[in-house]
Amino acid sequence: MARRKAKSTVSRLPEAWLVEYDIHLGRRHLTPGTEVKIQGERGRYRFIKRVTTPTAQWLDFVGGPAGHASWRSFGEERVKTVHRIQTTRANNKPSS
Repeated sequence: MARRKAKSTVSRLPEAWLVEYDIHLGRRHLTPGTEVKIQGERGRYRFIKRVTTPTAQWLDFVGGPAGHASWRSFGEERVKTVHRIQTTRANNKPSS
């Protein structure tokens, strides 16, 4: 039997989509790992990126209630608080 090709882990987005990793939201600067509070959601979320398409725009985050972290997307209007101090367990792992 022939070997299967390895699946590519590189995501190929359409050329019309714009992906930004450093953004300004109000007076605050968001970089990957910056923690925010989302209106109507429990827990803190860590910013990953902003995606802009010709028809929509959203922010991607990882986080949520402790022990139940997941990948989520929200609109900019749902960001309630941008935290200065990063205190989730994922950000406070001891370095080895």
